[in-house]
Amino acid sequence: MSALVEVVLGLVDVLEAEGRALRAGLARLAGALLLLAVAGAVLLCAAMVLLWAAYLWLSGVVAPAPAALLVGLLALLLAGGLWWRAREMVR
Repeated sequence: MSALVEVVLGLVDVLEAEGRALRAGLARLAGALLLLAVAGAVLLCAAMVLLWAAYLWLSGVVAPAPAALLVGLLALLLAGGLWWRAREMVR
């Protein structure tokens, strides 16, 4: 009977330690996901500023409407290329 109690107590100790490790791992994962979301937002803002700068530069060379069209097409091509590359990586 005492052997059974020792086994159950050992199992409870192991479960407690694994629960603490799981909680610490989940906290690290949540922090990493939060940083990833912030990095994605900053990257999006940086891309928008670069596209705006390209528009401002092009609008000095050509009329504003064609400059907006060219920058939009550039953004569309870049997004399409990234989408295609991501799709190829998943296959």
